[in-house]
Amino acid sequence: MFLYNVSVIAEETIHQEIVSWIQDNIVQSQKFQVHFLEMLQSPHEGMTYCIQVVLPSEEHIADFQQIHLTPLQQFISEEYKDKVFLFDSTMKYLKK
Repeated sequence: MFLYNVSVIAEETIHQEIVSWIQDNIVQSQKFQVHFLEMLQSPHEGMTYCIQVVLPSEEHIADFQQIHLTPLQQFISEEYKDKVFLFDSTMKYLKK
């Protein structure tokens, strides 16, 4: 199992528009179980959010990226260039 995380750092002046887009276009997904979190006490300026999805394989991660991450990146580059920063990470669960 994998935890795929996308961190979104948005300027405070536009963060609510980003939150709304993510909720409408990613969180409501019927294909993936998405957890949407706000980072408290972030070391970054602005507002930091995390989109997290637990997926069974790296192929499922690629599927999520194609369906949801690419449109999010396009939306941000078209509407909020230089006001939002994204980075993603993939973690693998270790068995005890």
